[in-house]
Amino acid sequence: MTQHSRPDPATLLPAAVGVTLGAQALVVLASLVLPVIGALVLPAMGLPQSALGWYAAALFGAGAISTLVTPPLVARFGPVRVHQAMLAFAGSGLLAIASGQAAALLPGAVMIGLAYGPANPASSALLARLAPARLRNRVFSIKQVAVPIGGAAAGVLVPVLAAAFGWQASVAGLGLLLAVAALVIQAWRRRLDAGAGAASGPRLALWAPLTALAEGGAPLRLGATGLCFACVQFSFSAFLVTVLVGVAGWTIAAAGVVLTTGLLVSIAARLALGWVADRVAPARVLAGLGVAMAAACLSGLALGPGTPALAVHMVAGVFGFAAFGWNGICLAEAARMAPAGQVAAATSGTMTMIYGGACLGPALFGAALAGGGGATWGLLILGGFALAPLAWLR
Repeated sequence: MTQHSRPDPATLLPAAVGVTLGAQALVVLASLVLPVIGALVLPAMGLPQSALGWYAAALFGAGAISTLVTPPLVARFGPVRVHQAMLAFAGSGLLAIASGQAAALLPGAVMIGLAYGPANPASSALLARLAPARLRNRVFSIKQVAVPIGGAAAGVLVPVLAAAFGWQASVAGLGLLLAVAALVIQAWRRRLDAGAGAASGPRLALWAPLTALAEGGAPLRLGATGLCFACVQFSFSAFLVTVLVGVAGWTIAAAGVVLTTGLLVSIAARLALGWVADRVAPARVLAGLGVAMAAACLSGLALGPGTPALAVHMVAGVFGFAAFGWNGICLAEAARMAPAGQVAAATSGTMTMIYGGACLGPALFGAALAGGGGATWGLLILGGFALAPLAWLR
């Protein structure tokens, strides 16, 4: 298909945003099912609450691997086909967890992680082709509200379903929902994947996403920033409900609402910050968010059984604004720095480091809980990660 025969990108952009946002939101929901109802699931499996840290590490470790292999898959099959595969893998992971067997937890985490990894490289390749440069940060930030939308849905919906139908039936039902969604987006596949297959070849290999990082400079600094911020973001989403239930004595449903509060704030934050980053140097915006994350971590030290609910929601809101507000800006910068035709590879390189943080942060936080240090040491560690990028952001 020639360039002249393709539809106007402006007419395809809304559909592209809708497909990528919806699919990623469902995969994010799948990734947070266990963290939200872990207080029910893990005892039923005979596992300690600290196992959430290793679950998250396995999930995002698999995500790091799958993001590396995404560029050739996008080139060969197209970004929408990759999104369909993501939904199928994540649904299969939920079905494995729904079995209730402890031995199925790790395979379930890996399946969901394999689904999580391709989301940003695949969507970035599509949106970078369709979005005008003047709107890049806004378009990428709009798509990135998939993360808080999926998380907010998990925080509200999953506890309600678990209470009404039991956790196993609820998790299995969500797995089937993702399978149906994979079929639904087939309607847009031909138009949005036009030209898929033309760029396939052996040169789009595993090392392609790491090339820019290996050269150092701005791409490496951006990836290191993503790693540090991901430590905070994914520790917050993985452990907030468990900490509120185990330390502060909250119910699962009430703690899930607190998680939803933070994620709803992050929706507005991502949209607003994308607009700001189109007008202010993105590095300055990212540095400011690092300071805000550190402040949220310090505020979290004061949370306990006697903390007023309003204060808990306010801390969650600050986390939502800062720890979830940076992603769209980071991915837009990765796309901007990418050579022509290498957006998926460049995004995969950045995402590899982000997933490194997604593994490292929850593992360290889980180790702090298991070691008797409680949430205090975990929050101090996360605060250090939040401030570290100020040393190189410029």
